[in-house]
Amino acid sequence: MHGPAAGSPPVLPSGKMVMWALAQVVRGPGSTIAGVEAARGRTCGRGDRTQRIHEDAAVWHGAGKVVERVAGLLNLDRGTVLGGGSILAVDFYQSVMAQISALRAKGCIADWRAGGRLGVFRLADPSRLPVIDPGELRPPSYAEVSPDTSHAGLTKSFLSILGHGSKANTYKFALARAILEYCQGECRGAGRDREEQSALRIPYEYLADKFLKYYWHQEYILHMRQYYDAKHTPHAITKLRGVFGDGTPGDYSLLDKKDTDRARRLILKSVFGHARSKTSIVVPRFQKIPVGNRTVEVRSFYDYDDDEQAIKLKPEAFEFFSKNYALLSKAVLVEWTKFLEPINPTLPRLLTKIERMSAKKQALTKYRSMLAPFTDCCFYCRSMLEPGYVQVDHLIPWTYIYDDNAWNLVLACQSCNCRKSNSLPGDEFRDGLVERNRRHRGEIPPLGASLDMLDRGRGWEAEIHAHYQTCLEYGFGTVNLP
Repeated sequence: MHGPAAGSPPVLPSGKMVMWALAQVVRGPGSTIAGVEAARGRTCGRGDRTQRIHEDAAVWHGAGKVVERVAGLLNLDRGTVLGGGSILAVDFYQSVMAQISALRAKGCIADWRAGGRLGVFRLADPSRLPVIDPGELRPPSYAEVSPDTSHAGLTKSFLSILGHGSKANTYKFALARAILEYCQGECRGAGRDREEQSALRIPYEYLADKFLKYYWHQEYILHMRQYYDAKHTPHAITKLRGVFGDGTPGDYSLLDKKDTDRARRLILKSVFGHARSKTSIVVPRFQKIPVGNRTVEVRSFYDYDDDEQAIKLKPEAFEFFSKNYALLSKAVLVEWTKFLEPINPTLPRLLTKIERMSAKKQALTKYRSMLAPFTDCCFYCRSMLEPGYVQVDHLIPWTYIYDDNAWNLVLACQSCNCRKSNSLPGDEFRDGLVERNRRHRGEIPPLGASLDMLDRGRGWEAEIHAHYQTCLEYGFGTVNLP
């Protein structure tokens, strides 16, 4: 096996290659239990029968030393895979440790004594070690992962990241959107010449701010589920919940600046931190794409520096992002939606909700005029409506329905509308809405048309009940009215 050619991008060896090298290490000479204990000023075997039995057995102590030996057998550059806390070094370390765990699970190796000590193990059953023919090992092909910075190459890489890259959450979509918006903003800015634009530096702090706004809107306004397993909630969500709790104002601009600053710092630290602390999560993983049966990092779009807390776009990538902003943004939104659809199967208008960053409703003046002839009382408190103070309310919150459907609109006084806000009223008002629609559907053409659109074969009444119940399940609260 041979290392990369000069100037080639580093590539993580396959798991099979790592296992082959690890098997050679544990088959070879190691330390002894007596030697390990003596080096620490302890006497081997005192009161421990397991130690006495295996005191002369070969053992391997210290994960770092094992990783170094494996790297040596694979002819990997020490500085690349072991030094500086680089992302590749972290990934290589984790790869070796995963193979050690696999050998332990198969009974090939065992902790050196009954109590166990992390990083100290001995060969337990040599016959169970995997037999891998070195001739079957194909070294990483560095030519096939060299960045293709042509328009076609960048397009292929970008779509591969979005559609085929491994994802446990939606971070890659959020990062892609943030980078695109940054490039679009820089293109609109004045006073930047071509050379300045081609050397764009995007601070992690900017990315953390974007993540804060994206996920705050989806978590608190849209109540959108972001993950399959509640035990693995994305850090960005847990940090938001830690700062904002269960409820916040209905507009991001109304949040306390101290809270948003704190949330931004927490996201910066936990999502855009440093490889050394394993908190630089999405930036290094974004450019990892499948190549054959491997996943490799191909820096087609940017280089990054955790110490400087910034990514630096490549000139070709900046031009690619800025010139194709509209098309690439649509691709991000579509793939983001495809990821979230199975998690939010009953949430309506998912794509539109992800696309919009603010809950801006259309003017509802025409609906006020439409409903006024048929009621002069507030739908909730039944008080007389005063001219100039009549408001149109979405009974099932607009941030769930995301549309101005006539079947869901009622007239309310200012007090009730403000009190209800982005919540659901009691189910008696849901039943009242069904009755109102049944009574007036033939008299109000837009109402009848909206009910026909709502009916999907089981009756519009059932659909209203289903929307109300699903809205509750997505975390929208209820408020007692009047």
